[in-house]
Order: sequence, then C-alpha cells, then structure tokens
Amino acid sequence: MLKSISLKRIRTFMMSWNFFMITCYAMIFMFSTNYIIANNLSRDFLSSLNYIPENPGLIFFETLILFSCVIVLMNFFDHRVKEYPFENLLFLSIETILGFFIMKSLYFSYHGIIYLIFCDALFRFKENKYVKWLTIPLSLLLIISNYDFFSTLFPLVNTDAYFEVYTSTTRGLLQVGINFLDIINLLFFILFLMIYIANEVQENERMTQELIMVHQVNHELENYVAVSEKIAEDKERKRLAREIHDTLGHALTGIAAGVDACIAMIDINPEATKKQLMVISKVVRQGIVDVRNSLNKLRPGALEQHGFKGAIENMIEEFTSVSDLTISLDYRLDKVDFENTKEDILFRVIQESVTNAVRHGDATHIDISLYIEDNSLYLKIQDNGQGCEEIHYGFGLKQMTERLAMINGKVAYDGHHGFLTIVTIPMQEGELYD
Repeated sequence: MLKSISLKRIRTFMMSWNFFMITCYAMIFMFSTNYIIANNLSRDFLSSLNYIPENPGLIFFETLILFSCVIVLMNFFDHRVKEYPFENLLFLSIETILGFFIMKSLYFSYHGIIYLIFCDALFRFKENKYVKWLTIPLSLLLIISNYDFFSTLFPLVNTDAYFEVYTSTTRGLLQVGINFLDIINLLFFILFLMIYIANEVQENERMTQELIMVHQVNHELENYVAVSEKIAEDKERKRLAREIHDTLGHALTGIAAGVDACIAMIDINPEATKKQLMVISKVVRQGIVDVRNSLNKLRPGALEQHGFKGAIENMIEEFTSVSDLTISLDYRLDKVDFENTKEDILFRVIQESVTNAVRHGDATHIDISLYIEDNSLYLKIQDNGQGCEEIHYGFGLKQMTERLAMINGKVAYDGHHGFLTIVTIPMQEGELYD
C-alpha cells in the first residue's frame, strides 16, 4: 500500500513539475522574443532561422491548454480504469497525441511530458494486458523526440537560436537552469520506475507464496480425501461383513445343521428326513432373498430413483452443470430388460470413463452410445481429450475390466484420437423383447 501511495505522489509531483517546465519553456520563447524586439536584434535573429516562428503568445497559451487537457484526462478517469479498461486505453492514446503536439509547439526542445505519460500508463493500466503495446510507441517517441529528427518532417525553429541572442553569461545560466529542471524530472521518472518494479517484484513474490499455499492446501485436501475414502471403504467392508453374517451366514448355518440332521435320520426315518429337507429348502430360498436384498442396497442411488437411462441422464446433468463439458447420449435400449447386476456395472463403467476423460484427458466433449447388435450389447464412449499412445492400466481401468468379466463382458481401449472405450456384453435369452 505504501508503494502505491508513493507512486501516486510521484505522479502528482511530475504533473506539477511538467506544468512548471512547460511554462518555463513557453516563457523563454515569449521573453526572448520581447528581448529581441527591444534590442533591435530581429534582423540578425530571423536571418539565423530557416523558419519564421509562431507568435510566442500563441505558443504559451496553446501549450498550457494542451497540458491542461492532459491533466484532466489523467485525473478525471482514474476511477474508471477498472470499470472501463478499453475506454481508458483510448484516453491514454489521446494523452500521447496531446503530448506529441505539446512537444511540437515547443519545437521539440522539451520531451519530459513523455516521462509523465509513460508513468501514467504504468500507474493506471498495470493490470491491463494491452497497455504493454502502448508503452512501445511511447518508448519510441521518447527516443526520437528531438529537434534533429523532427526538423526533417516539420518546419521547426532551432531553440538554440533563442539562447544565442543573450550574452554568454546569461545564456550559460539559462542552459544550466533548464538542464537542472530536466534532470529533476528525469530523476523522478527513474524513481517512479524503481518503485514500480519493486512493487511488481513484491506482488510476484506474494502470488508465488499464495500459489505455494494453494498447492499445500490441495495436497492436504488430497490426503484428507484419501483418508476419508479409506475410512468409507473400511465402513463399507464392515457393513458388508455384517450383511453377510446376518443373512448368508445365518442361512448357511441353518442349512448345515439341517443337513447333519438329515444324514442322521435318513436310514431311521426317511419320512422325517423328507420333511427336514423341505425345511432346508425353505431356508435356502429365504437366504437367497436376503442376499438379493443385501446386494440391492449396494446399487447406486440414482439407479434406484431414476432407473438405468434416467440415472445416466442424471449423471450427465451433474457433470455438465459444474464444468464446460458437453456430453451426448445415444440410448437405443428401449427394448431391453436386463438384470440389476448388468445395469450396475454399465453405470459404473460410464461413470468411471467420464471421470477419466475429465481428470486425465482434459476432454470438453464426450459421446456415449448404447445399442444392441448381433445379440450383444455395445457401449461406446468417445471423448476429444488428449488421449495416449500407450494404455496404462491403472486402478480404474482394471476395475472396469474385472467388473465386466463378471457378466462375461469385454472391453477395449483406443487412445489415438482422444480416448475410446468399447464394451461388448452378450445378451441372454429373455433380455430382449419385441
């Protein structure tokens, strides 16, 4: 904050100093002209010139009016920089044009106004990415802003002729005074640049520290997510263990006890053994129902709420609503009725593929197709991501392959043009209907 205040103060001082400098140069032309007339030096003075100068009074008021316009632009539009960046860039261009005409009015004897406009550009537009292009013509104008260059383009008066009319002592004092004023202006310009650069270095260091902190926070969040997933995985394992213990374990224990009783009674009382086997059969059927209920609890909630197609559409909506990703779904399974296990696995494969396309491939568009051909179900997922020359089977791809193998499904991958996943699952009798 202190450096920003210092820059503003230096810029304000340079405004005042340039006003004083421009006034001094304009007054030199005016007083020198009066001195030439008063001492009857007009003939000698005009004979040394290639161009008849303008009215010094006109020069005086013209330069002050032009500089006043520059000051108005610098101060009035300060508060509009962030709100109207392109508009202010236009006004900064106007400042540069006005500065050029001020120098032209003073016969390019003074170019300190460019220092001021340069500082104003850095002060007001440092966050504007286009300002650097404006500093290029400013730097070029600063380099070529002298009488020798522009006298070849415009009819100009050599200001040294105005100093030649005075005695050597007066001429020396005037030149020393003018040079001193120019040096002061240049020193403040250099001071402004030094503080500006120091401020930018400090800002870059601050941003670097913030990026390091963000990286650390991300790393900690990743560790937290990993721990949370591990805890969730342990909880799920414990829940599954309880489910197996309470359903399948109970059923198997009853079956084992019933079978032992049948073995003991089969030779003694076949009729009682038959009744016992009927009880065992009932226990087995109930156990199957309990296991199915437990497995149904593992189904994704979206499948339970929306069905297979609705769950896919819901997942697509969730992905597209939080990113720039677009997903196209071609669903042609209206005449298919397959078991929950296949729905679960296909849903997980689509979910994993979309996640990989975003996380690893930086994809922006994904095409998903589901259709039946030659008594087989096909799932194709094509993204426009980075792809890869060689497929590396990480945890996700291995899980997809293992899950599909449970239902006799096969999967193939191609990473040459984006990433393509092709799943083939043979259909059973009764899963297709007209």
